Amino acid sequence: MNNQALVLHRRMRSFEPDVLHCREVELRLAEDGRHVLLNRYVELYRHDHVSWCAIQQHRVPLAKMVRWLVDNGEQVKD
Repeated sequence: MNNQALVLHRRMRSFEPDVLHCREVELRLAEDGRHVLLNRYVELYRHDHVSWCAIQQHRVPLAKMVRWLVDNGEQVKD
């Protein structure tokens, strides 16, 4: 199974010359093909200090997400 991620958001900012703040949110299909995974990654990198990193993963059944989209999404007509 192809497990490529769909990157929903990616941002890199430099507040100072030696500080880099990275943030990424991605969506992918789980290996079982029955769940969707939302990954959130945040990193603060400083050249002369210890870096900070946080990764959070949220998992939802694919069928439940599709039902939510049908119930809450706007129907598009061609």
